[in-house]
Amino acid sequence: MAARDKRQPPAAQSEDAAATRIVIGLDTSFLTREALSLAARLAASMDARLKGIFVEDENLLALSSLPFAREVSFSGEVRELDPERMLRAMRAQAESARRVLARVAAEAHVDWSFDVKRGRPLTSIVAGASADDTLVIRSASAPSQEVGRTVRAATLDAHADVLLVARGIGLKGAFTAALPPGAAGRGVASVDEGSSIGESCSAFAETLAARIGAPFRRLGAKGRSPADIAAAARTAGVGLLIVNAGWLGDDEDAARLSAAAGCPILLLGAEREPRPASSPAEKGA
Repeated sequence: MAARDKRQPPAAQSEDAAATRIVIGLDTSFLTREALSLAARLAASMDARLKGIFVEDENLLALSSLPFAREVSFSGEVRELDPERMLRAMRAQAESARRVLARVAAEAHVDWSFDVKRGRPLTSIVAGASADDTLVIRSASAPSQEVGRTVRAATLDAHADVLLVARGIGLKGAFTAALPPGAAGRGVASVDEGSSIGESCSAFAETLAARIGAPFRRLGAKGRSPADIAAAARTAGVGLLIVNAGWLGDDEDAARLSAAAGCPILLLGAEREPRPASSPAEKGA
């Protein structure tokens, strides 16, 4: 089920399918709000639209229909699970998530849209992804192997990019707006493994760093493992690490790399080059 927010301007709705999008799965947790703020900053830097998706988890709805299923309230009350009550609670959470999305998008001055889908959370985020999309995935939202399979489906099959955010990493300084001259900030780094895509990855990262006024560094991957790269990124205080998704090995590499590096990882599904920055007149049009 998909429900587009009808309170947005008609022009914003009709352009959503064709625009570059930053797509993020939403719930009402604090960690999701942090990741949403990061996604909005990325959207602003790339002149992209911000798309939020709330997923009504089909597994929870199926569980609520079982006759032996019970729930325990905060007060300790035990009661039967009611599918209708579960669905109403999910829809209330969806509306709360929509309001947060609207506020964060307004603060970042980016266009946005919102959908509600039913299915499995990670699978629903990847469904319909295209090469113009960047999917924001929190690795703490599922087992690392499931996250890895999702990343591979997004980057290798759909050729979308994935911004992977691991549990426990600092996000506030991970992707900052332009800094005053001489100010210190966490930089953008790329992993260059020597391929043409690796070179494109570094060019993308350098251009992106210039657009947000952050320092840039290139991390050579020849003869180095993902663990070595993660250690180098953490030592350098990198705020965003950009990697060619094809360089990673097994399904758990992406989640391990993000956690060990201490920063979000932007995995590129194809060769990328940021579009020229919009002029103030274009943004206000």
